[in-house]
Amino acid sequence: MSVSECQPVIFLSHGAGPSLFMDANIEPRITGLDKDSKATNTLKTFVKDHNIATPKALVVFSAHWEEEVCSVSSPENYSLDYNYGDFQWPAETYEIRWPVSGSSDVAKRVKELFDVKGIPYHEDNKRGLDHGVFIPLKLVFPEANIPVVEVSLLKSYDMGDHLKIGEALMDLSKENILVIGSGFATHSGMCEAGLPWAEPFRDWLHDLVSNPSYSPNERKNRFLAYTEEETFTSAHKTPEHFLPIALCCAAGGYQAGSILHSEFTIGSLLYDHYKFQAN
Repeated sequence: MSVSECQPVIFLSHGAGPSLFMDANIEPRITGLDKDSKATNTLKTFVKDHNIATPKALVVFSAHWEEEVCSVSSPENYSLDYNYGDFQWPAETYEIRWPVSGSSDVAKRVKELFDVKGIPYHEDNKRGLDHGVFIPLKLVFPEANIPVVEVSLLKSYDMGDHLKIGEALMDLSKENILVIGSGFATHSGMCEAGLPWAEPFRDWLHDLVSNPSYSPNERKNRFLAYTEEETFTSAHKTPEHFLPIALCCAAGGYQAGSILHSEFTIGSLLYDHYKFQAN
């Protein structure tokens, strides 16, 4: 299979809880991440806009699943976990449906790749899909006809261990499996526009993700040194929404990514989508 026939690796920003399905006329606080926003429309037209061929399956890392040991989930049918946090969301957002199935074959393949790299894992086929998965992907793949395997992050937040997980799954793209990371380019600054760290952090992140002059090893080392960026702790109080970006870059062979969409919304939340393609 040629590179042009391989699936890319995609990072998606997933919105604020269920905001991408909410009406800003009723809930003004989510204007800009509401159902009629540019942010939502970028997901609705994502497959067409970026020529994504229909994949065999989706392997998804979400900022909203962390375990002590990397966990792989693929039940026959998923429930949905409406883990939207402490905000008071409208009742109808707890009735969103996305009746997607799992894939035992693809989950087995993920575990085989982990075995090759010596990465310990657990199986968890009881947990429902969290909103970091079903909120954005219901918009991207509304037919719910592509099976999903969700893989957890690690509670340790160790960057090196997460990069190893991404590296282990690099071959999935050649097998027509679309690897997706779901998080947020920043995860603080909601309702606070023009914060002094926001644009410098965006510039640092875009350079990290997309600068073509970095070799794969240089880009990897820059991810490993992410805590040296002085704006990082302002943009992310904890790194779980950033780690899916790193995982995706690793799964894409640390090649320069493409910035598919970028905007500050609801203050200083940086809503970005990236694409990585291994050589």
